[in-house]
Amino acid sequence: MITSGHLKIGAVEIVARGTGKQLGFAYTVPVNGGQQQRWLLHGDPQNAFDIKPPPAAMASLSLAQWQAQVPALWKPGSLYVWAHASVYRHGEVHDGVSWTKIPPASQLPKAKFFGGNEDDLQLDPGGARVIDVLQGAFRGFAFSNGGVHDPGSVEYWALPADMLPGGTGAPLGVAPGTKEATSLQQFVEVANGAWGPGSAFVITGCTNYRGDRAPAAP
Repeated sequence: MITSGHLKIGAVEIVARGTGKQLGFAYTVPVNGGQQQRWLLHGDPQNAFDIKPPPAAMASLSLAQWQAQVPALWKPGSLYVWAHASVYRHGEVHDGVSWTKIPPASQLPKAKFFGGNEDDLQLDPGGARVIDVLQGAFRGFAFSNGGVHDPGSVEYWALPADMLPGGTGAPLGVAPGTKEATSLQQFVEVANGAWGPGSAFVITGCTNYRGDRAPAAP
């Protein structure tokens, strides 16, 4: 059921997994082939958070209204992430390659970033663990090269059929996983084990900001 990406369009709330402590918010707009997301986080969620529907006051915000609210929501040391998510679905053809299987790491499309720039960061060594993406009985996987404390990073999300975008009904949870992946290629091999009709693979290029004041153009 993943449509334009792994977040619902508009605002969502980010809370700590297990405690429900508010960690921040995100705002998403659809773009051709995926989404552009803006994350405002009051600290590093450390791969343990739930994505929930927004508070009622944020449910119908336009992008301009979201951007106008960012300075008021900001806390010293907060993080802001501009993320461009490109979505590739099982069975689609991209650049002559049929995605009946996730391509090897060396053949994956480049991540896209805000402003249309592209970078080839996806082959940098990643972490040692696959991140679990959870929603009820559904389980997907994620992997990150870099994180929110780096100027830029690239995330990879492998999502099963029938998983709803985060912020739509049941929370979409992120938690440290048990499967090992010390490289993007190892992650692709894990993700291919669950790849099938309806699945989506999301490549997200992130530009990260941290400061005592909100960015000038959120």
